Amino acid sequence: MVGIPRGLLFYRFYWLWKTFLEELGVEVRVSPPTNKAIIRRGLTYGVEEICFPVKVFLGHVMAIQDEVDFLFLPRMVSFHRREYTCPKILGLPDLVRNLFGISSERIITGEVNMRDTGIWGWRQGFLEMGRRFTRQEGKIMRALKRAEEAHKRYREKLKTGILPEHLIDRREEVVPKEKKVLLLGHTYLISDSYINMNIVQKIHTLGYGVVTQDMVDEQRVRKYLSLLQKPSFWTISNEIMGTALLYLKERDPRLKGYIHLVSFECGPDSLVGEVIERWIKRESETLPYLRLEIDEHTGEAGLLTRLEAFVDMMEWRDAHLESNLSSSLAP
Repeated sequence: MVGIPRGLLFYRFYWLWKTFLEELGVEVRVSPPTNKAIIRRGLTYGVEEICFPVKVFLGHVMAIQDEVDFLFLPRMVSFHRREYTCPKILGLPDLVRNLFGISSERIITGEVNMRDTGIWGWRQGFLEMGRRFTRQEGKIMRALKRAEEAHKRYREKLKTGILPEHLIDRREEVVPKEKKVLLLGHTYLISDSYINMNIVQKIHTLGYGVVTQDMVDEQRVRKYLSLLQKPSFWTISNEIMGTALLYLKERDPRLKGYIHLVSFECGPDSLVGEVIERWIKRESETLPYLRLEIDEHTGEAGLLTRLEAFVDMMEWRDAHLESNLSSSLAP
């Protein structure tokens, strides 16, 4: 049996990984949804320098490691040409092995790296992982093809407004709202309702629906990313910035504000947030912007208070058709 920790890139690639393993005849188990005990375990073993989502991921590893024969920890170096994933994701197999003393034989990993070689680097990584279960490369490639098809269907469903948690755990979907907020951030922050203190439901209760970068066509995102003189090195950061620029320029009348959910101690997020805020401030008729930092010390009451104040700001701006931000600062 192979265990998949429910954290970091899990919410992006779950259906791909699960289908790939099952097509190779492997039984898959996923760690339970994030809870207080999982976070406590992750905080115990996580060093201070790593960000909160990695600490949560370590808690999920602890929650499942004794229940399975192997852990599935692909080294996702790059899943887009000329870009990288975050360094914390690149080093996960080594971090888990060293922190918990897990032998290399129990960790299913392979380097998935599209940075320079594109699809060839992608396939090589999955071939490496598939060889742990079969020496038949044709069988591995057929499993990968079916996994990619499942992943494509999953991503298409997200574009309809469904959140990853609703699809993976078959949770009840929220009723769509006419007024929208663009909720930006890494998928593992937006999609894990425990660590984000159920922010989507809170926004919904306050009368607004959410749009995330997972709900926007990637080609449109990449088109607006080209407005930047120099995009970042990180794929997810580029998706966040491209989505923000898309809604800045296309001006969907249903959109009333921007919320950027970030992880405290995340270097890429600190840079991305600065770029987004500068672009928002330069617009002549901009919308309110709220940056929310999440870590193990974030309190639910404080988060709700800030959301309520932000909703008041959006309502005021919508009623007066005025911006609450200076437009003097250019990117």
